[in-house]
Amino acid sequence: MGRLIALVVIVAIGCAHAVVAEAADGHRIRVALSSDRGAVTVTSAEPMLVTAPGVRRTFSGRVVVRRDGARIRVNGIRLASPIRVTGRSAIELDGASLRGALLISAHEKGLLVVNALDLEDYVKSVVPSEVPATWPLEALKSQAIVSRTYALYHREERGPQDFDVDATTQSQVYGGLGSEDPATSEAVDATAGLVVTYDGRLALTPYHSTSSGPTEDAAEVWGIDLPYLKGVECPFDASSPVFQWDRRLSFETIESALREAGYRVGPLATVTPLGRNRSGRVSAVRILHAEGEIILQGEALRRIIGYQRLPSMRFDVVDVDVDPRDHGFGVRFHGGGWGHGVGLCQWGMKALAERGWSADRIIDYYYPGTTLDHVASRPHRAP
Repeated sequence: MGRLIALVVIVAIGCAHAVVAEAADGHRIRVALSSDRGAVTVTSAEPMLVTAPGVRRTFSGRVVVRRDGARIRVNGIRLASPIRVTGRSAIELDGASLRGALLISAHEKGLLVVNALDLEDYVKSVVPSEVPATWPLEALKSQAIVSRTYALYHREERGPQDFDVDATTQSQVYGGLGSEDPATSEAVDATAGLVVTYDGRLALTPYHSTSSGPTEDAAEVWGIDLPYLKGVECPFDASSPVFQWDRRLSFETIESALREAGYRVGPLATVTPLGRNRSGRVSAVRILHAEGEIILQGEALRRIIGYQRLPSMRFDVVDVDVDPRDHGFGVRFHGGGWGHGVGLCQWGMKALAERGWSADRIIDYYYPGTTLDHVASRPHRAP
């Protein structure tokens, strides 16, 4: 979700979610920033404290962390993994100013770098990264509540793993202090601790940019049958710049993406929708190629080809043609909307706020049957 979300959810419905009071434990969130780098450099205007198993060291100005097998080197000093880096003021990584602490551990592919920080500070970065800070206050408050709930829900789902969410569109976009804005911070403060619940438990709150028609059932996209994630009418987002769109994808581009995803594919012949969900989105696609056919279900096509190339599954195949610029065959799509279509529509949220709807009413519309509740107050649990 930059500002769009493309959410891939794997949820075990049989898992008992913690009640809201349990979800509040710690009021901290762990955000994965990177997972495959060999080295990172952390800077701060103030001294930084580095802690590792059995070690506490203070460094001034600059800390260079490198992976050294199963261990870590900090400014050349070999330490056990993981390490924790904190500063008296904000710390910087790759030009991003961050609150909280960095947790850095050695993994098979490189260094896993996680920013552990206060939940409300995290939400203050997410909201302006997901929607413009110029949107109406009630829309910003809706986004704050939904983003807070999303983070806590996934923290409970992941349990004792190394991080709760990542900093990209696969979770929610997070940019640190530099992305914060006074208007969105006001919305976060005004809704502090508010979350979406269903039957006393945290709700799953996916959202997307533009629906361009009815929203989608979660069961159609991820096979998750939740009573509050059923499609609803959304005739509110016509002002979105991606309400309608046209795309041309060359066969070469599609073939390369399929091969990268592990499919054996010859030269393409056709790309054809096989069916549609109740919302009108394409539910499956048949791809004929020289060596056979490939059937892709729903969002798998977008995930493989790329969310920027195919903004949503609400499309028609207009034509198969030859582009005179590259002399290659390709397929033309005419479609509308951006994202998976489940849950809250952000441009619809904006329009409803402009009509005078309150945040709680907007959330109730897109997640029917849910209620708003405050997470219980508990001491922070150190990461």
